[in-house]
Amino acid sequence: MTLQCEDVLDRLVEGVTGSVPPGDRAAVVAHLATCPRCRGEAAAVENTAARLREAGRFVTPPGFWPDFMRQLDARLEAEPQRVLIRFRRWLASPRHALGTAAVTVLASLAIFMAVRFAPPRPMPPDPVDTQVRGLVTETMTITLPSLGDILETWRAGLSQEVDQVPGRTGP
Repeated sequence: MTLQCEDVLDRLVEGVTGSVPPGDRAAVVAHLATCPRCRGEAAAVENTAARLREAGRFVTPPGFWPDFMRQLDARLEAEPQRVLIRFRRWLASPRHALGTAAVTVLASLAIFMAVRFAPPRPMPPDPVDTQVRGLVTETMTITLPSLGDILETWRAGLSQEVDQVPGRTGP
């Protein structure tokens, strides 16, 4: 069985660590014997693995990581950063994230309450209604209590209902 270069490159790390099954290992070795590109990649992976093994034997002195982190924080503080990056790091802190979440919930609740319980806005006056109401006198309103209903019906354009009002004769 001959493997393609992509398949071999995918299995190189497994080959270096020795976790490739024996049947696949023979196919990888056979491909490496014929493909110089994959042999070069295999050598680079083996070199990297050897360096990592050597580095794994290195023991850090006591206090190395706290000092390292302090120095890293100092360098990050000294570098100029964009506002968005600073804000994202600020939010990443659990204390700030919880405070931000609480403020967001309270602001959302305040907006909901303001919208839900706000008094309704008055409708602007209808210019036709204003003209018709200007023609109606107080005497007309007292003597014809249903005049307001008739005017509303007339304004709505329902002239046939106006014709059916009791006491009205003719068009």
